[in-house]
Amino acid sequence: MKITRKTLVSVLTGLALAMSLPAMVQASELTDKCDSCHGKNGNSEDDKVPSIAGFSAVTLEEIFEDYKSGERPADKYKPKDGEETDMLEISKKLSDEDVKKAAAHYAAQKFIPHKQPFDAALAKKGAKVHKKRCEKCHSENGSNADDDAAILAGQWKGYLKRQFDLIMSKERTVPKKMREKIKKLKDGDVEKLIEFYASQQ
Repeated sequence: MKITRKTLVSVLTGLALAMSLPAMVQASELTDKCDSCHGKNGNSEDDKVPSIAGFSAVTLEEIFEDYKSGERPADKYKPKDGEETDMLEISKKLSDEDVKKAAAHYAAQKFIPHKQPFDAALAKKGAKVHKKRCEKCHSENGSNADDDAAILAGQWKGYLKRQFDLIMSKERTVPKKMREKIKKLKDGDVEKLIEFYASQQ
């Protein structure tokens, strides 16, 4: 039997797909569990839970590490028809390979800004605070994933408020340069920033 180039390519492609199938299934099972809290493809439907779609893989891997090390407090959360858990518990159960798979998956998804009410007057003031204190690391109004920082633009207000509370109280560890910027915020600036990020729809 003569084996043509076309036949050989077809056979090799089939073998490659067969070999990668277990990994694909595992990645799917893993991200299905993540989606139960973070929403389909990482776009959350609950204002207590952040959307993680479109975050850079670097950012997501760092977030997992921060939860695992305890540098970032993990709130208990119970998804609809699911069991209560938190990111500390989850991150400790995942291997480094699992984390990389999940990070790569969500980095490839599209972030969808949340439609939510916001205070236009405060948002306008928040734009000025952002430009002065935050734009250098959270560019394009906090929407640029290439900064290797969390996407702030269009995030849920409830989630943003919780994280700002943790940061301001020093319960959540942040980079030194961010802590220096935070020290320069005036009374009311955090609220202005939250309204500004929520306005990015």
